[in-house]
Amino acid sequence: MKSTLLAIALTANIVLGFAAVAAASTGNKEDVGPGYNVEMSRMIPLRDGVDLEAWIFKPSGLKSKAPTVLCLTQYEIDGMTRGRYFTQRGYVYAQVYVRGRGRSGGVKSENLGLQVGRDGYDVVEWIAAQPWSDGRVVMYGASYFGMTQWRTAAQVPPHLAGIAPYVPIYPGWDVPNTNGIPQSWSAVIMGDISGRSHNTEFVDSDYWQQKMLEQYAHYRPFSELDDAIGIAQDDWWMTDGRGQKLSFMKMWLDHVGDESFNLAAEPKPEDFARMTFPVLTATGYFDDDQPGSLRYYRRHVSYASPSAAKKHFLIIGPWDHLGTHHPSKEIESLAIPEAAVLDMDKLRADWYDWVLGRGPQPALLKDRVTYFMMGADEWRYADTLEAASSGVLQFFLEGTPEDVFHSGYLKATAAGAEPPTILVSDPHELPELDVAKYAANENLLSQFRAYQKQAITFHSEPLAHETEIAGHMRLNLLVQSDAPDFDLWAEVLMVLPDGSAVKLGEDIRRARFRNSYFKNELLKPDQVVEIPFEFYWIARRIPAGARLRVTIAPLNSPNYQKNYNTGGRIGYERREDARTANIKIFHDEERKSCLTLPLAAPSTKPASH
Repeated sequence: MKSTLLAIALTANIVLGFAAVAAASTGNKEDVGPGYNVEMSRMIPLRDGVDLEAWIFKPSGLKSKAPTVLCLTQYEIDGMTRGRYFTQRGYVYAQVYVRGRGRSGGVKSENLGLQVGRDGYDVVEWIAAQPWSDGRVVMYGASYFGMTQWRTAAQVPPHLAGIAPYVPIYPGWDVPNTNGIPQSWSAVIMGDISGRSHNTEFVDSDYWQQKMLEQYAHYRPFSELDDAIGIAQDDWWMTDGRGQKLSFMKMWLDHVGDESFNLAAEPKPEDFARMTFPVLTATGYFDDDQPGSLRYYRRHVSYASPSAAKKHFLIIGPWDHLGTHHPSKEIESLAIPEAAVLDMDKLRADWYDWVLGRGPQPALLKDRVTYFMMGADEWRYADTLEAASSGVLQFFLEGTPEDVFHSGYLKATAAGAEPPTILVSDPHELPELDVAKYAANENLLSQFRAYQKQAITFHSEPLAHETEIAGHMRLNLLVQSDAPDFDLWAEVLMVLPDGSAVKLGEDIRRARFRNSYFKNELLKPDQVVEIPFEFYWIARRIPAGARLRVTIAPLNSPNYQKNYNTGGRIGYERREDARTANIKIFHDEERKSCLTLPLAAPSTKPASH
């Protein structure tokens, strides 16, 4: 899944990022077709004197005041399509560009901090004061402009009536790092939003893949990636606590593991406690921003009042990042059932109608959590995300794995006395170059990573009974290493009786951040520690006769910053600094390593609200 992040990001931008129409002169009103009018490049004043550019779409012949759907974005998304859709539903649609994009004033470096929320507050209140507004504003958007909804919501504008964040990014939590491991694709995103308008070179995936492979093959420090791929940093400079100016990527790289920096702008408990408006969150089992989506969800329902928490609805299904916005019939070669290929625009608009008293509750949202049980191909319901799970099923690692054909075992009980399995992490190796032609086509049905010489694999016996899971699978490894740090990758597949396989999840971990992304703890040579993997939330029926496969390998990929296993400064080390890590994975009676599956609870009856 994460190995395809670049392709997903590129595809998403092609769909979400094409410019709609070149802007006319400021404030120019044009009739662009039957049913609605658009006011192009209307400038919205903010409290600090900066103006933001807005395109405002209104139903033709609007006789009475109407509610507004607001999208606060950094991308040149297809405003005409969205404007047409929402005006046909009786809404005004406002597409507003954040600082430093389009004709908006200000600088882009402020758009991941608290400032974007303050700007959102001002925009909501400006809209509510317009003669065509009925004073109610709901927010729209996915990914970055899912995040702008939460940042705006944290400011609690009086006229904000609801938000619908789909796959919202969570800066400092799921971007630009994964569990403390910097992501290469973050540089690609910086390339897309360099300057004020759409960067067409961004859609050349071959270029980005080539640059990332060059960086990987030549052992260049990760800190040089943004320079190597030619990103213009002129408007992405940030000033650190010492007054030093750094590029966006170097600033984040210098603060990996720094909680005060990474989460400085996240909504605080008191912010969630003040929110009383309804929320609709959507994410997918294969969405790389699922961790952020669920962190927003969990923090909101934890800190909001009970009555406000009950107004937060979550839908999660078999979608990737782009697919949650526009579901398709196939994701990475995996067929998606028709029942899960939803019209998400209609669901969102129906939800707006409901929370604004303009229509009934959407039929699909029968309870506060709606999730899709893959394999059963049906929607299930729960009152909370945790209520979808009931009990666990554990498998303990055992044996001496040599390769996928002579694997270790996943057993119902822990092994007795047996030696640990040795995994070797050598940063000098470049395994991803050997499999590049396969990795380019990696998908949810791929099995080739279990065949890599660096990997170890464990299999269960065929399952005697059909098993449904719902929740986060977990893999806990008891390890010891002669190096102070290293990275590991793990995946879980279900292998069907015919030999085909389907990925259930994958995860990556850095040893120094094993207990927390915000706790840097290097290993001591004689120290046995637990490395916990937590896979993305998923609901899946596993048929009787299927086996489970766990594959574990050193993480050594162009998609992430290379760990040279020294415990040194992240992102600045070179090949000559590298050391080989010999990693012992224990699986004996006293030091158990195990895979834990969350068993699905019975679906709730539809709730009444």
